[in-house]
Parts: sequence; structure tokens; C-alpha cells
Amino acid sequence: MKFRLINSFPLVIPAVSGMEFYKGDLMMISDSANEISICNQQGKLIRILHSKNLKINELPKKDKADFEASSLLSYESSTFLLVLGSGSTVKNRNLAKLFDLNSEKTIQYDLFPFYAAIRTKYIIELKDWNIEALACYQDRLFFFNRGTNSIFEVNQTDFFNFLEQKSSSFASKKYQLNFNQLNGYDLGISSVNVDENGNFYCTASAENTSDWYNDGEIIGSVITIFNIQELKVEMTLQFEQFKINGKLAPIKLEAICQTNDRNRFFVASDNDGEISMLYEIELSL
Repeated sequence: MKFRLINSFPLVIPAVSGMEFYKGDLMMISDSANEISICNQQGKLIRILHSKNLKINELPKKDKADFEASSLLSYESSTFLLVLGSGSTVKNRNLAKLFDLNSEKTIQYDLFPFYAAIRTKYIIELKDWNIEALACYQDRLFFFNRGTNSIFEVNQTDFFNFLEQKSSSFASKKYQLNFNQLNGYDLGISSVNVDENGNFYCTASAENTSDWYNDGEIIGSVITIFNIQELKVEMTLQFEQFKINGKLAPIKLEAICQTNDRNRFFVASDNDGEISMLYEIELSL
């Protein structure tokens, strides 16, 4: 994999945690706000989805929905943006929102039963649960858990049938991602984008913290690529360090999306209270 930094732009959106490329613009979610921000490719905020103003309301950590994962998908003959709370606490963080991009329609779901079912099946404690990324490929949804660096695959129809209580169970698969450390610190998955060929482009970051709730000193981030055909129960990933001017940058990359140019991407940072940054990069396999 080859990586080249093209440009960088400051963002007014706080704590960017997910990003989608849609009709030439960038749709961004934040883990400290509930609005969906839409920016141009220079990072300028141009509108808020389903809103007539440009106001972003930040919430305190104990109250936020902690939207960390998003993906574009087709549902009921329309295009939607699905946004997920991380599920890292029992309170507040188990909300899913489905935004219709062709109307003002928004649907809400309680994710707690879904998350709880996966934790029970794979024996994962709540302290190790933090859904940070989501990818939709054809009719398959992939949920990325930073707490264990695991991927859970669920059929999209089964997922919505369960949330809408049309069924009481769903099938799932689990894949375990293994990383080498970054400068002696463990890496945790932080964002993902999947293209039409089934290539997953992922970011992972390392910080000096004892858990997934409290922030710590940021060590840096990496980018890794793998194909859907490579998915297996245990898989070890190679990665490229995210460097600026030849040095590992002490930033957390929490969002990645591919543009219409298959080698041109945008990534965004969430540096725990500092200004989020948008980076335009070139990636090639």
C-alpha cells in the first residue's frame, strides 16, 4: 500500500467520528453531537442534514449518544445514512438513527437488545464493547468493535427485522483482527470504508489509556487494507503509519471515506477536545 498526503483543512465539526462521501460532499457524524454535518471537500460546513440552520449542539460526555459508526445503505427503495451509538455504556449510547437522504424521514431504533445478543453469543463484557465503525457491502453489515478488534457480520434484512421486532433472533459471524503494536501501544480499530470490490479501508489508533471510555495520550494512527475474500476467524493485518512530513502524527483518525476517484480518500481526526482536521490523501494498493 502506498500513501500520500495531498492537503489538510481545519473543521468546525467537533469530534468527527465517521464520514461518508455522498454526491460530491462529505457527510460527517460526531461522537459529541447528534447532528449530521455536510461539508464540501475543503471541510467547510455547508448544511446540517434535515435542518434549516448550521447550529451544532455539543453534549457533555455523560449525556451524548456517542455516534461512532455510520454507513450509506439502501433500505425500502431509498438511500439512507445509518448511524450507530457505540454501546459503550448502558445509558444513552445504544441509539441507532436511519436518515432518509431523499426526504425528511428519520427512524430511530434501540440497539441495546442487538448489542446484548452479540455480547452474549461471543462472551464479550460491556467494558470491552465499543462499536467504532460500520460498513455495508451488498446485503451484509459489518460492525467493528474497538474494544476487542472484532468484526461482526449480520445480514441487513435480519438486522432490521430484529430491531423492528419482526424476528427474535439473527445469525452472525465473528472475525478477529490482530495488529502489531504501534510504538509499544495497542491499536484499536477506529473507522472503515468498503468499496464496490469488497476492499475494506480501515484506520486504527493507539493511545495511552487503560480502557475504551477514558481518553489518554494519543500515540498515532495507521491505515490498513484487506479484501472481503480475506475475511477469516483470525486475521493479522499489515498497516501503514499515518505520517506528516515523514513523522508519525500524534492524532486519532476516526473517519475515512473514498471519493469517486478510487485512489483519493478523506480521513478526519478526533483529538479529544482539539479542533478536528480533515486530510485529503491518496491511497493505492
